Amino acid sequence: MNASADLPIAPAGYSTSPVADVVVWHHRAFCRVALPVRAPSKGVWQREAADVVLSIEAGDGVALPTGKFARLLLMYLFDAAVRSGNAVIEIGDDPVVVARRIGSETGGARLRELQEQMVRLAAARITVAWDGGPALSVFDARGRSRTTEPGWRSSIRLTARFLAGLIENAVALDLPVLQALADSTLALDLYAWLASALPEGDDASPATIVGWEDLRGRFGSTTQPPAEFRTGFEQALTQVRQAWPHFASALRDDAVAFRRAAGPVPRAVPAPVVQPEPPEPEPLAGPSALLSLQAELEAELTPQPAPAPAVVPEPPVTPRPTTPRPVTRQTVSLKSHLTGLPQVVWLQRANGRDNVVIEVTPGGRYDPDTCTVIALEPVALQVVGGLYTRDFERVAAWAAANRDLIDDWWDSRLDEFEEVASRVKKVPAPAWR
Repeated sequence: MNASADLPIAPAGYSTSPVADVVVWHHRAFCRVALPVRAPSKGVWQREAADVVLSIEAGDGVALPTGKFARLLLMYLFDAAVRSGNAVIEIGDDPVVVARRIGSETGGARLRELQEQMVRLAAARITVAWDGGPALSVFDARGRSRTTEPGWRSSIRLTARFLAGLIENAVALDLPVLQALADSTLALDLYAWLASALPEGDDASPATIVGWEDLRGRFGSTTQPPAEFRTGFEQALTQVRQAWPHFASALRDDAVAFRRAAGPVPRAVPAPVVQPEPPEPEPLAGPSALLSLQAELEAELTPQPAPAPAVVPEPPVTPRPTTPRPVTRQTVSLKSHLTGLPQVVWLQRANGRDNVVIEVTPGGRYDPDTCTVIALEPVALQVVGGLYTRDFERVAAWAAANRDLIDDWWDSRLDEFEEVASRVKKVPAPAWR
C-alpha cells in the first residue's frame, strides 16, 4: 500500500499510470459495510446491510480478525491482487516488510498486533455477497495447511470467482488519507464508503441521504446505543473531513446528507488510455465553497412545501481536467515516540497562509474541540486552545528544534511520512526541566 516502482494492473477499461502509485484498490462491497471492531473470539460474525452480506468464521485455534489492522491488511491484500491480476498474493516471511507497506510501526506492540491479525485473516473463512449475487469465498481453502498450527504464511490465495469480482468492483482509495485515518476504525470505514459511494459533485447531482439506523447497520452494532453511535460517527466525520476535505454533510435527527464538492478532487484515479498533456492544477474547493454546499444540503434535509416550478438558467460548462492531479498529504501526525512530547503534534500545509502554525492534540485522534493551534512567528504563541505553561514551553522548545522540518512540510517540500519521521528531533530532557 505504498508507492512502488512497479506500475499496477488496473481494472478493465483503464491503463496504468504513475499517479496510481498513491492508490489503494479495495472491493466496493467491503467499502459499503464495516469489518468487526470487536467480536467474539470464536464462532461466526456476520453483517447484512446495504445489499451486502459479509460473514467471517474464525479459523481453528485463532480468534476472529478485528480492528484497524484487519481493515488495512485486507486492503493491502486486495490492492496486491488487483495490481498483479494474480489470485496468489506473495506476502513474504517478514512482517516488517508488510508493516512498512501499510505505513505502520515496524516494531513493538503494533508489529505484534499486525502479525496476529494477518494470521487471523489468513485462517478465517470469509464469504461476501453483494447486489443479490451469490456468496463468494474470499480465500481459497486449498492454500491452508491442515497439518500445522495457524501461523504467518508467505502467500495467500484468493478464489478465482472473488478475484474476478474484485477487479470488476475495484475502488480507488487515497493512500495518504488511509494513513492519516489509520488510528480510527470508524473513520477508515466512513472514508472508504464516502469515496466509493459519492458521485462527483455538481449542481445536478442529488445529495446522498442515509438514515441513522442504516448507518448504524453498516458501521455500528445492534447492541450499541443509537446516541453512542451517533456521537462516535460525528467525531469520525470530523476526522475524515480533516484528511479528505472534499465533501459536505448535513445532520438531522433521523438522517445525514452527503455530497462531494464540485470541481476536481485531488484523488488518484486510473487514467484513460489516451492522455493529453496535463493542465495546470486548479485550486481546491475552498472553505466558502464547502460552506455553501453544506447550506444546500441542510436545505435539502429541511421539510419544505412543494415549490412552484421555476426556470433555472443552465450553469456554464467548465471543462474538467482529463488527468488527475497528484495527491498532496495535508497533515501528518507525530506521536510521542517520535517527539518525546505527551501530546500529538500535527504538521500543516500552508494552503495560502503566511503565518506558520502547528496543531497539538492530547491524543492520537484529531478533535477540533481539544486542539491547540500554535503560531510560530515571530515567537511561539497559542492562537486557539490552551496548554498549561509547562506543556506549552515543551512544545515551543520542540518546535524550535524542528523548525526546518516544520517549514519543509508547510511549504510542501516533503510528502512522505518516512522522511518526516526520520528527521524529527526530540528536545533533550534538560531543556524541559
